[in-house]
Amino acid sequence: MILLAIYLNIVYDFVIEIMDRITSYRIAFAVRIMQRSTIISTLTILSMVLAVSFSSSCQIHVLLTREQAVRKAEQFIVDNGYTDAPANRSRLAYELLDQYERDLDSILIPKRNTLQRKAFCISEDSASWHVGFLSRDVDIRSLDSALKLTDLSGRAVIVKKDGSDVRMAHKEPRFSVFEKL
Repeated sequence: MILLAIYLNIVYDFVIEIMDRITSYRIAFAVRIMQRSTIISTLTILSMVLAVSFSSSCQIHVLLTREQAVRKAEQFIVDNGYTDAPANRSRLAYELLDQYERDLDSILIPKRNTLQRKAFCISEDSASWHVGFLSRDVDIRSLDSALKLTDLSGRAVIVKKDGSDVRMAHKEPRFSVFEKL
């Protein structure tokens, strides 16, 4: 950014020097001032455009860690009313079929207390984390290690690795291929 400012300052000085040489012959003082202000305005606009494009091209995209994705997914299921806690109506994320419901309660009541709060498993692809939550009716304490590796009932939350989106997966998850937490 500093190099850009130095570069623009050098360009500005060069343009002013050329304008001084050109305008020193037969052009009135008022015209010179008007031309300088036009150049200054043009260079100001150019520097702002360059600064914005430079800063947006240099943004560092930080990807969520596995632990951050799990925390986001756990907060998501609480906010959306899947646990025993009340839904945060200001942070709801609607699922595909929610648009056909007549009111908010008809969306939230069937979801209420259907999932356990703590994430059970996780998987990933190139763009997203898939965080699995068991249904409330699955008692994890009563499952032996072999049963934990099967496709238990539950839902998966998809968390984009760049943090831009968190949503409930539409399909039944295959927990047997997820890594257990």
